[in-house]
Amino acid sequence: MTKLSSILNMVKTELEMEAKTRYKYLASTLSDFVIFTLAYVAVLFFADVTAINQTYHTNDGTILILIGYMFWNVGVVAMDISTQTIESDSRAGILETEIQSRFPLWFLIMVRSWVTNLITFGYLLIISFITAIVIDQSVLLLLNLILLVMLLSFVSNLGMFGIGLIFGAGSLIFKSIGQWATLLQGIILIFANVAIPYTSWIQAILPFGLGIEIVRSLYLQRSVEWITVLTYIIINVTFWGIGLMIFNTALQHERKHGSFEQF
Repeated sequence: MTKLSSILNMVKTELEMEAKTRYKYLASTLSDFVIFTLAYVAVLFFADVTAINQTYHTNDGTILILIGYMFWNVGVVAMDISTQTIESDSRAGILETEIQSRFPLWFLIMVRSWVTNLITFGYLLIISFITAIVIDQSVLLLLNLILLVMLLSFVSNLGMFGIGLIFGAGSLIFKSIGQWATLLQGIILIFANVAIPYTSWIQAILPFGLGIEIVRSLYLQRSVEWITVLTYIIINVTFWGIGLMIFNTALQHERKHGSFEQF
């Protein structure tokens, strides 16, 4: 079996397991959707839609906020999966087995991230459908928007995954990192151009900052400079590279000096 077929089979298996788990624990799945929806409503409530409209010279501020929310949401999923996998699989006693896989541990976690994000986009599809009805917008237009976000968020999720690997390294060394990742996600939500206009270079160096602006520009049928796309890619590859380096260093440290059973 080639590596490509092995990867495709891994994705298929993970997707089947995730779908079965979501169906088996339907109450938990529904609660996840409620949380996604309430978070979106909270973002809309605190967002300054007027400022968004004035900055981007449009009346579609709600849609522009939805774009930001989708990037942030799937980014959070990509960021969380590292610590969740390491801590849960360690307690289940399967982490050491996963480390001995033919694929690196970070890659196994990344595949799980891809699958989880596919499920997450299912939630976002429903939220977008409801939004389209409420604001009297074309459902087809919102569907095309989701597909565009799915495509471009693949890059930003790489950067968010890299940040997640740093927290994953913390989980390997300290066994549990508490709510530090959640705290960072909240800070990012406040200062990023999710529910506010793009005004600072600080927003640009966040993994999804430029991705949001690219999709907003395409939605508004405005041109996107190639340097923006290139910078977007470089930022996220950098985050991913730094996270991977720190994660692999922590993994090597635990192999020599630690234990994967003391969780």
